[in-house]
Amino acid sequence: MRSLKYLKLFAATLALTACNTNQKPLPVVKVNKTLHAESMESYQNLYASPFKDLGPYHEIDTIDFKTPEEKKPVEDSIFKLSYSGFDKTQGYNYQDHLYPTALNSQSRNTITWLGHASFLIQDGSGNSFLTDPVFGEFDGMVGTVGTMLFDELKRLGPPPVEPKALSFVDSVLISHDHYDHFSNETLSELGSDLDIFLPIGMQHELDGTFNSVFALDWYTEVEYKKNKIQFVPAHHYSNRSIFDQNESLWGGWIINTGQLKIYFAGDTGYSPIFKDIHSKHGDIDICMMPITAYGKHFRSVHLSPEDALKAALDLHCKIFIPWGYGTWQLGFEHVNEPLRRLAYAAKELKPNFKVRVLGIGESFKFTELL
Repeated sequence: MRSLKYLKLFAATLALTACNTNQKPLPVVKVNKTLHAESMESYQNLYASPFKDLGPYHEIDTIDFKTPEEKKPVEDSIFKLSYSGFDKTQGYNYQDHLYPTALNSQSRNTITWLGHASFLIQDGSGNSFLTDPVFGEFDGMVGTVGTMLFDELKRLGPPPVEPKALSFVDSVLISHDHYDHFSNETLSELGSDLDIFLPIGMQHELDGTFNSVFALDWYTEVEYKKNKIQFVPAHHYSNRSIFDQNESLWGGWIINTGQLKIYFAGDTGYSPIFKDIHSKHGDIDICMMPITAYGKHFRSVHLSPEDALKAALDLHCKIFIPWGYGTWQLGFEHVNEPLRRLAYAAKELKPNFKVRVLGIGESFKFTELL
């Protein structure tokens, strides 16, 4: 079975390499032309190397959150490779988590979760922002070959809306270039009447034409339609293939509407980043943070539920919205575990903010903060 695993990884590597294409240069507003290569060391993760078998990082890691029916073992085959020896979607029904979505371009002060890292944020002035939209399978050969080889790369269900329902969206905020966060195919379906915000270096990976493309360095800012939009650091990494490691930045976004500060974290591990962001921005009103793919091989670059709560405490959040679970099964944990672990962690940590769990397609009005 070890040789089969390597065969699959080799095929996936070839697919990643095949996805590199030459794109046409786009008009880009560069707020800062310097990659923070030296500064990356300032945001080192507190956990040790993800490549070592170091055991649990927290006592919660010793708890089994699966039910007996979810422990059904499966055998590795040429068509399916289970990381942990069990079916990670056993007992999970995507449709049970899908909400009927009736998007309204006139909505104000509303956040709608569209699955994984995709949120529609509608402010109080009629502006709308879409984060990390990926509404199909992964782009290019990675999607074609990857879904054939790895069940983990297949969507567990369709998005709650089609891209055409989002034609009113003003802008897209992209956190980094990994395939579950950045899709040229989805962007093309959203149309060209968009402003794109992304990390510096990623502008070369866009395939299409848009109103404007803003490529930002960490802690740089754009004033945009009565809002201030700032790109902030994360502890993660970037690459679209095996040949472009960290050639673009990665991070999160803060939208300051003048009334509220809304933070979308992107992928990140726990580190001093969050206290640093708080020192520069003050208390954050709404924090949208990932809580998945936190096994020992991923923990240095992803947040577990308890890590996410601790990060939200560092940011002095008022409302915490988790994301990442239920659209793909990209981590080692069972698909039902993150929300159960979040509930357990919240009971143990007793955070002084509201935890707001959304269904896929569900909207949340944050007028209570105004």
